[in-house]
Amino acid sequence: MHMRDQAERHFGVHIDFTGGFKFKSQAYEGDVLHGASVLTDEPDPVGTNAGPSTPAMLAMAVGHCLSASLVETLRHAGIHVQGLSTEAIAVVALNEEGLPRISRIDVTIRPVVDKESGNIKRCVDVFERYCTVCQSIRPAIPVHVEVSHVVRQQEAV
Repeated sequence: MHMRDQAERHFGVHIDFTGGFKFKSQAYEGDVLHGASVLTDEPDPVGTNAGPSTPAMLAMAVGHCLSASLVETLRHAGIHVQGLSTEAIAVVALNEEGLPRISRIDVTIRPVVDKESGNIKRCVDVFERYCTVCQSIRPAIPVHVEVSHVVRQQEAV
């Protein structure tokens, strides 16, 4: 994440209760809205699965941030990313008190790159360090990351 020569950036979410266990959330920074609003819901049997659950949203944030960090790291190394697929799973288990908690997040990232390079291994070794979300939550929640790249040569036109 770029800080734009600022000491702090403030990312907010305005959340409105819509009924049941559903909430409509709108992300923003300052007076700039970020994308469309998102409907979230609790999974069944409490909610109706009308939108992503909060554990899924956390996994989404971690997976997105790690993916963006890997893409940026590969680009800086001169490696073109033709595509990328990420799966992030928040594992919820009961804690010692019998309450559900996120016990870990498992992330698998599969970038498709244009060439094999020794720089890929170096990029994979360092990109997690630059992930704002992952590095912020890791002290509390283990995040396991696996990267498996595919090389697809671009066809001559």
